[in-house]
Amino acid sequence: MKKFLELWSFEWNRAKRFYGFLLAFVTSLQAYAVFHEYKFWKDGYESYRQQGVPAISEQYVLESGNITIAAVTSNSFFVFSIMTAVFALLFYSVFIWYQDWTGKNRFSLRLLSLPGKRFAVYAAKLATIWLLITGLQVWQIGLLYLEELVFSGLIPADIYLDIPLQMASTSASPLSLALPSLFSNYLLYYTTGYTALTLGYTFILMHLSGRWKGVLFAGILAVGLIAAMVLFLRTGITTRLYAEEKYWVMIAVSLVLFLSGTWANYRLLEKHISV
Repeated sequence: MKKFLELWSFEWNRAKRFYGFLLAFVTSLQAYAVFHEYKFWKDGYESYRQQGVPAISEQYVLESGNITIAAVTSNSFFVFSIMTAVFALLFYSVFIWYQDWTGKNRFSLRLLSLPGKRFAVYAAKLATIWLLITGLQVWQIGLLYLEELVFSGLIPADIYLDIPLQMASTSASPLSLALPSLFSNYLLYYTTGYTALTLGYTFILMHLSGRWKGVLFAGILAVGLIAAMVLFLRTGITTRLYAEEKYWVMIAVSLVLFLSGTWANYRLLEKHISV
């Protein structure tokens, strides 16, 4: 446990500059999205006012509808900030492995030679990614409340409509994937997400332990998993299940794959990567 905590602290210290820049980038883009959407509305509203319509607010709402925080979350700058954060974390998830295995004096040799279980190296990296993802979610929730407060203050009260923040994004928005409105969706998305990350780490460790042979074996394993999934779907079992049963089958399969990937990663680190 001591080795894990020390390595986790070490990984976090390496990630905090990248993470701070990412949070600042996301915040600045979303702040721009708020004022960009306000200016867009204001220009349209001013044009409407120049028509000299009496009871302009009521008439404007009848013709154009109320404006909500969903206008901000559907803004292209807001969407781009979410997509950038997702891809940045995916990139860093891979980078934190390969940064230790490159160069003449590979730092990975020192990490794996430390006293204690080598699996602590894997656990620290996975826990770091979990911390980055969870921290970004908490930051985004705080940003949403702040953005809603600012945006509602800029728009006249008789035109702005308060809605629950859970309704601030459509099902097709990346925000609905990053911050699902329902706990059941949250559980499904992040169970499958962390399972995919664990399997991705399995393929990375195969490459690091076997080089091109590891890449070949990882490719064969990936093809095998995809083929098994296709064959399972072609059996038609899923067509005879209710929606709730399909949901729990997906959760169960994800957990089995997560545990299998974790066990494989443990074996690869302890038995197949030599220093």
